[in-house]
Amino acid sequence: MAEAEAKHLQASEIEPVHLLIGLCKVVDIDLLPFVSKDAPDRDELLEELLREVRRIRIVFSNAQVDARKLRRKLRGKPAERRFTLVEPGILHRNDAAKLVFARAEGFAQLGDGVVYPVHLLYAVLLHENKSWDSVLYELGVDKARLQEIAKAQVIPERQHVTEAAAEKRTHWN
Repeated sequence: MAEAEAKHLQASEIEPVHLLIGLCKVVDIDLLPFVSKDAPDRDELLEELLREVRRIRIVFSNAQVDARKLRRKLRGKPAERRFTLVEPGILHRNDAAKLVFARAEGFAQLGDGVVYPVHLLYAVLLHENKSWDSVLYELGVDKARLQEIAKAQVIPERQHVTEAAAEKRTHWN
């Protein structure tokens, strides 16, 4: 999705903003066409896709973010334009987007090690970007709350319990 958004915006590379726009888009699309009817594990794959998209929807819903409005506002914000011609083919991630992915991989290591879209969402929300901060502000979105809600979806529940138990033990010692 991010690559499609980058191409649509005539970018020469995939940037963190394209990742965020793509994550906003994924909650609105029909996932059925993305999985071949001939795939032997189609049902399991669709279930996993739906489960992971639901996690992103939960983040946006709990933070009271209209993903469609956010996506459209982000598309309309002028990005830093570079004098490059967009060539057909595969776009690659820029260094900032690679850093976001590395951060998402780190969050995944707190769980089962598999990087899911919600890890990417949390990582991209932690990326500093004044342009989309202003978009969030315009839409009345509390960025810190959005980050906390995303974090709650990323950090395994048992880790919260373990941290709380360790804190209590520390108090008693």
